[in-house]
Amino acid sequence: MRLILWGSSGLLVVAAAATSRAGRLAVWEVLLYLAILAAAFLVVPRRPAVALALGLGAWLVCYLVRVEFDSATGVLALAPALALVSFLAGRHAHDPRATAITLTLGEIAGVVVALTERGGSDTALAVTSGIGVLGVVPWAIGRFRRRYTELQDVGWEHAALLERSVENARNAERARLAGEMHDLVGHELARAALLTGALELEPTLTTQQREAAKTARASVTAAAERLADVMQVLRADEDEPVATIEEVVARSGLTVDLTNNRRTAIDGIIARTVHRVTAEALTNVIKHAPGAEVTVTLSANLELRITNGPAQHTNAVGSGKGLMGLAERVALVGGWFEAAPSDDGGFEVRAKLPERPRASTTPTHVRRERTEEEIRKSVRRTVLITTVVCAGIAIGVPGYMVFDAATSVLTPAQFERAQLGQDEDALDLPLRTRVDNPLGVTAPPKTECRYYSTHPNPFDGDRHDLHQLCFQHDRLVFKQWLARRSA
Repeated sequence: MRLILWGSSGLLVVAAAATSRAGRLAVWEVLLYLAILAAAFLVVPRRPAVALALGLGAWLVCYLVRVEFDSATGVLALAPALALVSFLAGRHAHDPRATAITLTLGEIAGVVVALTERGGSDTALAVTSGIGVLGVVPWAIGRFRRRYTELQDVGWEHAALLERSVENARNAERARLAGEMHDLVGHELARAALLTGALELEPTLTTQQREAAKTARASVTAAAERLADVMQVLRADEDEPVATIEEVVARSGLTVDLTNNRRTAIDGIIARTVHRVTAEALTNVIKHAPGAEVTVTLSANLELRITNGPAQHTNAVGSGKGLMGLAERVALVGGWFEAAPSDDGGFEVRAKLPERPRASTTPTHVRRERTEEEIRKSVRRTVLITTVVCAGIAIGVPGYMVFDAATSVLTPAQFERAQLGQDEDALDLPLRTRVDNPLGVTAPPKTECRYYSTHPNPFDGDRHDLHQLCFQHDRLVFKQWLARRSA
């Protein structure tokens, strides 16, 4: 899929080299940008912030290099690629802060370069708008998609846990029935067999009576044996051996510093939970921190702690679903679970389990309402970010155009009064010059030219007309009216 996305986003880069526009890309630029995009799509699942920095940096360089002679090619060549990388970065980022910081730093860097080196405030406005539309909005949509998927996964995991809870309850009920049958019916059958056996030995009975007592004793004994078979079936799950924490550690193949302070027997369901938490934590160590030191501690009050040191080297990336499943399983029996990085750069998993499993106190409809509320919050955040960005562009761009034109007007009367040879300080000039300096306009050699609006309306057919004043040693040496009518 990432290969397809890279190929589709690279088509416009190739097209930017095949066009006849002045800002067409060179072959080496196309190859460089394609390589950068390939790297971004390759690392985005594991390093979304790095991928976003690559895509954002490539777009900024392509635009800022061409802004003075072909800004359209600079904006569009890498626009689809930046939007896709931003979406995937938001989708894959476990913690959104790194990618959000990357977007902010890219925005600041682009604005600073625009203001100091490339075009001025109009270029800075274009950079802000471009990053907003191509970076922030797709990133926000990606964050929503990730949150929605996580909530779906949690829902399915909760459903699976509920099924296991039902199975545990059924097993517990079967074990209870087996115990009652053993305590009540089994004892009565044993007593009946004993009394019948004593009656069989009574010397006053006739031979026929002894045979009848013998037959009755055999029937009672057979009934007791059948009852034992039934109890064995009912207790099959209850009697299934549960691996001890020592056995779980031994099976992992890791060198583990194990401390087990629990000396008394553990309830079957709680023991299975200890087994599951320990096995999952050790599996994560193998995946994410191979070679790290591992410590497993089980206290007398069933507080389980698995810690590992910093990872020496790993390329594995986890989805976090295993830890979410453990948290749900521990909560299902009434326990408490926490998993977080430790101060030394390692990782720690902690679980506090009760002596006996307790039913979950959160009803299903409450969990459903909470999940729906989380989804609604994520939707509102995404819509808010998108609306703010679009509204900012829709209001900011026309507003800046009006401000730029209205504050840099050199009226025809002022233009006529400006005489060649006058000192610049003696001229009646606006405080600002226009920022959209015309392209392809020749100026006298060794002069510095400035451009002013001819009128304050930036939306009519004469909006591109400019007054050009050129200075040499702070004296006016050339002026002309640039009539650039809109098509």
